[in-house]
Amino acid sequence: MLSVVNSGGTALFGRARELAGVAAMLDAAAYGPAALLFCGPAGVGKTALLGAATAEARRREYRIQHATPAAVPQPFGLLRRLLGTGGAGLPGHLYRRLTGLWAPRSPGGTPDDAAVVTALLLALEGSSRGGPLLIVADDAHRADQESLRLLGTALHHTSTERIALLLAARDGELPGPLINTISRYDVGPLAEDAAARLLDACGSSADARTRGEILRRAAGNPLALRVLGDPGQRLPYEFLAQVRALPAPARRLLLHAALAGDGEHLGTLHRAAGVADWAAACAEAERAGLIVVRDGIVHFRHPLTRAACVAAETPANVARAHRELAAATDDVYRRARHLATLTPGRDASVAAALEAAADDALGRGDELAGATALQSAAEHSSSDLDAARHYARASLAAHRGGQPEWAIELAAKVTAATGDTDLTGVAACSAGLALVHAARPGEAFEVTARAARSGPRDAQVTLNAVLIAAVAALLSGVRAHREQLPELLSRAGNDGGRGKYATSMIPLAQAESVRWIVTMISDPATFAGDCPEPAGPLLAGTAAFLRDESTRAAVRLGAVWNSGAPGAMFACYPLMVLALIDSGRWAEADRVLDRAVRVAAVGPVPFLDDLVPALRVTLQALRDDSATDLDAPSPGATTLADSVRQRAVALRALTAGDYPRAYREFRRLFDEDGEPRHYFFGPRSLPQLALAAAHTGHAQEAARILARARRAAGAEPTARMVMLLAHAAALLDDTEESFREALADPERALHWPLEYAEAQLNLGMWLCRRKRALDARPYLLAARDTFLRLGAGAHADQARRALPVALRPAGEPAPEADGFRRLTAQKQMIARMAAAGMSNREIADRFFLSPRTVGSHLYRIYAELGVGSRHQLRVIVDAAR
Repeated sequence: MLSVVNSGGTALFGRARELAGVAAMLDAAAYGPAALLFCGPAGVGKTALLGAATAEARRREYRIQHATPAAVPQPFGLLRRLLGTGGAGLPGHLYRRLTGLWAPRSPGGTPDDAAVVTALLLALEGSSRGGPLLIVADDAHRADQESLRLLGTALHHTSTERIALLLAARDGELPGPLINTISRYDVGPLAEDAAARLLDACGSSADARTRGEILRRAAGNPLALRVLGDPGQRLPYEFLAQVRALPAPARRLLLHAALAGDGEHLGTLHRAAGVADWAAACAEAERAGLIVVRDGIVHFRHPLTRAACVAAETPANVARAHRELAAATDDVYRRARHLATLTPGRDASVAAALEAAADDALGRGDELAGATALQSAAEHSSSDLDAARHYARASLAAHRGGQPEWAIELAAKVTAATGDTDLTGVAACSAGLALVHAARPGEAFEVTARAARSGPRDAQVTLNAVLIAAVAALLSGVRAHREQLPELLSRAGNDGGRGKYATSMIPLAQAESVRWIVTMISDPATFAGDCPEPAGPLLAGTAAFLRDESTRAAVRLGAVWNSGAPGAMFACYPLMVLALIDSGRWAEADRVLDRAVRVAAVGPVPFLDDLVPALRVTLQALRDDSATDLDAPSPGATTLADSVRQRAVALRALTAGDYPRAYREFRRLFDEDGEPRHYFFGPRSLPQLALAAAHTGHAQEAARILARARRAAGAEPTARMVMLLAHAAALLDDTEESFREALADPERALHWPLEYAEAQLNLGMWLCRRKRALDARPYLLAARDTFLRLGAGAHADQARRALPVALRPAGEPAPEADGFRRLTAQKQMIARMAAAGMSNREIADRFFLSPRTVGSHLYRIYAELGVGSRHQLRVIVDAAR
């Protein structure tokens, strides 16, 4: 895999495809000629790609030859830079042909192309004789045409020379003689998540609001990200020079287009700018390569050109353009934005216009634009109370738009501006949700619990605060948080009264669903029954998750995730992925994890950053895939994210067959007294804890933890918990009755396929140990089929090996010799002796063991090889020889 760091040490983000193309070119050049041309606008990252390619070629021991053209093109200048002294070993007449290219010639004198091409080919062949050669030429659009023409002809005639030619050129200025000669790759702007990671890597200190604006304005161009993200960095002069070279009418029109933002119609720009011949002005700017006009909309070809159009004008001209645009536009949002720019202080009329603009943006579903307008409205408000109202709405919009840090900043402004309990309550709800998404559930609980106790006049605000406190308690795992929920819920009342300024987030029709969820989180053992209807998909999905209805939870929460509303997406994320894993929809979980990585980079969203690696390693452990190491959380950690990470570490150990470590890691999901550190997540790992305990002599301690979990589950545990408790009991008390209880309802296999199949597997192995292989066969085959469907490779292999060969379905392949080679040296020697016909006592005498110990070894060898007799063992041993 090609490195994602170029020769200058700068990280490359979002360029996997381009780097793969470079790696393929270098692979090909090890055997023959290869060439690649990167094309793209200024600052898109072509030079960085050349740097990464150079670093990789140097690692592969390529010779590197830079042939970047001079700032002022000279005839055959590129060839001269390329060859240097490389042609010194040529025959004299050919060497003179080459050096004659850059020697002064008489007027009308022309080089002999055939001889020059021959000399060039021989020179390149000589350069690549000692190893493959990489020729790098940046800014190839500035190279002289004579060199490009001869180089293209030479490349056309190469055959065995180990040469890689890598060039970069700007769009619209491509080197004509090479376009049809070598492969071309168009380098486009970065995806939004890659652009966000690059902006962070550049050390940008912008706040959440400004960060989003920088990402929007830069449009994925790395140079624009660096320039706009650093207030101290000056705009490159070439962009200013291009704008200043335009006639005054074209400059005036482009200034208005730059200030108007994306999507403003050309007719509006014409009315505002007052340019008489606006068509000629547009044509002039298009000929200069600065804009493209499509469907009456002006599109800047480069994001820094838009910035240059403003930077090239005086502040007075910029202010006048804003005033003219405000008068000319019919768009409520744009007019308000221009007025706000012109009026920096408090102004009630401007604040009202901005609030109307925010309503318009929110009505279109543009939460971030609405939050921006509302924050500006707050800054222009004539009273602190109005400012607090605008800040409260802005905070909610920022949360819904997926900007938790911005939402927290805005909520703090509400508290600083007013003591109104309704407004501070709304701000607390927004801040609580944002704190959850910022991976700070403990703080989220404190903020929302305090808001609920402050006595908002609007009962819906109180209910919202209590619900968010409950969600925070679910994620924090702190028992004291859950114990406070009944008292907080009692403060919400049932009258649904509404305060003057409050903005409710949950419709009144869903109030009973909210109460059910809060009560269920508070004490699941004493609260049963279905969630009252109606409930929106987020509430219904959360309720289904709490009732262990994994399939239903995955469907309901999946609808929220696919809605595309960032705030709601983040809220449903952890429960949805866990439900997908539990219900066997692992491929879908993979897709959600991949999308979450991209979403979190744009946010940023620490909540996702915290959970994604742990959930990914969980899936990898279940599949027995190779996975990166994951650090376990610190002892005593209680949050849901901590528990997911801890369970992932434990599953890795269990899959690897390291039962002592697996027991230690699963045991850390519970405290010294056996209380689960996270009340919901810990009990759902009881079978794995019991399995590891049974293999390590900790069955008594695990039984104590199981008894405590059984009491906590209450009189009516969920169907899933019934299965898990029975399965764990079967592994500890070693009785068939508990296994049968775990498998009593076949419907469980549809809802929790992995956990049901694990119970089948362990029952089958239990029966095999008691010489009841025929009884074990249906359980092992069913478990194996489920594991294969899910992709749980280690589980499927274990089920296959547990079933004797004679009882496997017809047509399945016989055991392979590779299994024998994977045995330890001692087990291989015991197997060979047994296959040779030696008795257990004879083998025991050789190893100074007891016959019983030898029999135990043979039992394990049979299970690992998937055989059931010494005759089958002999077949495997002979095949291995």
